[in-house]
Amino acid sequence: MISRIKKFTCFFLGEEEVLLKRLQKLGIVEIENVPFEGFEKNKLSKDEIEDKIKKLKFLENILNEIGEKQENEKIIIDENEENKILESFPFEKIYNKNLKLYNEIEKRKRVIQKIEKLNQEIAPFLKTELIFSKLFTLSNFSFFVFSLPQKIKLENISEDLYIEKIGEVQKDFLYILLFRKDKREIAEIFLKQIGGKILYVRKWNKKIKEIYEKLENIKFKNEQAILEIKKKLSEIKDYKKEIFICYDYYKSLYEFVCAKEKLGISKFVKGITGWVSEKNIDTLKKTLLQLLPESYIIIEDPKEGENIPIILENNRFIEPFEVVTDLYGRPVYKNIDPTGPLSIFFAISFGFCLTDAGYGILLILISLILMRKFKFLPNFIKFLKLLFICGISTLIIGALTGGWFGDTLYKLSENYQFIKFLKKIVLLNPLESSNKSIIFLLITLVIGYIQIIWGLVLNLYNNLRRYPLKFCGEPITLLLIQILVAIIFIGYLKMKILIKSAFFFLILCFIYLMYEKAKTQKEFMLKGFWAIYGAYSVIAGNLLGDVLSYSRLFGLGLTTSVLGLVINQMVSMLKNIPYIGIFIAILIFIVGHIGNLLINLLGSYVHTSRLQYLEFFTKFFEGGGRVFKPFKEVRDYTLLKAQKEN
Repeated sequence: MISRIKKFTCFFLGEEEVLLKRLQKLGIVEIENVPFEGFEKNKLSKDEIEDKIKKLKFLENILNEIGEKQENEKIIIDENEENKILESFPFEKIYNKNLKLYNEIEKRKRVIQKIEKLNQEIAPFLKTELIFSKLFTLSNFSFFVFSLPQKIKLENISEDLYIEKIGEVQKDFLYILLFRKDKREIAEIFLKQIGGKILYVRKWNKKIKEIYEKLENIKFKNEQAILEIKKKLSEIKDYKKEIFICYDYYKSLYEFVCAKEKLGISKFVKGITGWVSEKNIDTLKKTLLQLLPESYIIIEDPKEGENIPIILENNRFIEPFEVVTDLYGRPVYKNIDPTGPLSIFFAISFGFCLTDAGYGILLILISLILMRKFKFLPNFIKFLKLLFICGISTLIIGALTGGWFGDTLYKLSENYQFIKFLKKIVLLNPLESSNKSIIFLLITLVIGYIQIIWGLVLNLYNNLRRYPLKFCGEPITLLLIQILVAIIFIGYLKMKILIKSAFFFLILCFIYLMYEKAKTQKEFMLKGFWAIYGAYSVIAGNLLGDVLSYSRLFGLGLTTSVLGLVINQMVSMLKNIPYIGIFIAILIFIVGHIGNLLINLLGSYVHTSRLQYLEFFTKFFEGGGRVFKPFKEVRDYTLLKAQKEN
């Protein structure tokens, strides 16, 4: 659900830093601005703090480069230890030292790059004994160095030109072409005719081989120097803990200064305004009373048109599905939080996409292991919890459809009671026959149909909250059409007497819907168009397109099962190979099923999310809300012991 948000305005006397520090520790408010005109903003320079953050970020990047990136475990410290480190740690000195080393490495890297470029340039001439600087000293003559494919023979050479082969590179021969300076045009025409490629040469004053060796020697010395400097640079790992502690502190301080800049200060009183969740109002009031007894706080409802921050509050079973909602975007304040309504359908749809109990167990185990490893990354933990719930759904649906790592269940002996039990609980195996596949498809379409009706119910509820009943004709009609179609279908199968009355009401609903669409337009032609289009969009959208889109659950579920079956068939064939067959079979079984899980896991998540966003959300969801940004301490790498206990 969307938390009820209130706007607060607080006026107080005394030191504002005491209040801001406490609010930052609590992390329950979003500070917006000064309360009204007449207050001046307290100008505090952030340059020094920003400079420290940049320097610490530089040191952090060096730690990452040398493989000392902070792992998922946060640094657990107490406030006394943190304060001691902040007072004694000379990070400015360490920054200057490492900046100098880093710049030296970059300078030597640039030298190496230049050498490599020069080596590429002179590499074709390594086998020649020429000293090119002597050619540039010829007063009456000029020259070209060119390459020509070996298969081309030089013929019809003019008497004004002198050509000599000086080496070869790959499939080309290298030549030098000498000519009098006044014959340059003849030389250029000749090279164009034979397709020669002119090569650029410098005034090298030594043999190319000697120059190449000298350059390689310089390159080697620079590479060795870089290795030595990197060893010195790696000494920064001894200060890893202190760097991350200082980084979190100065990031928090930066947020504090930004909040302080929003503080309104007049000659007699100070003021601040922002947003707070309704459940935290008492905590805010108690904090103000404790720190600033003479303060005065005003709590009021948000006004129309204000950019209200959104806080999603759901129980621990629904909360993981906030990942799905947040990927799409937060709803506006007066809309419905779709997290709860989509949760059960998302889990069921995900389970239908995988339909393998073995994969469900793997998903549960992987989620639990990663949750222990990444316990200090709340957003990632939320995603892992979502996968855990989806793993349970996959386990249940897989067991009911007989999927245990493909058809492994049916290859096992029934001598064990557990195997008998697993086979007994299979309600529908879509791979057994075409009839059962069709039933499986129909079940997925029914799930889609129910979710579409649920979306239309939420749409009606949303409209009834905002408008009087007389303005809710269209959402009521859309819901009735969806229900009546289901009644007609059921009546056709079981109670045909219902069909005529349901069909009559269905026609009335379509007529009313066309009327609602038509009255939104002024021109007669547009009225007719929108009336027809309104009826068409319901038939093509809600009744057909949206429901049929859920057939992807059938397709993905069948794909997972078939791929699992193919892997098992490969295992059955390979295990008969003498000596090594059993080992290859085990390897194929493990690698094949893990690969099948990973591929279909991605497809299951993407397509299940797509069903929520395009088929479900479009019925009632109104996006555009912004996330609540609490004023709190930055704890990217550290965690206070007191926080851990809480």
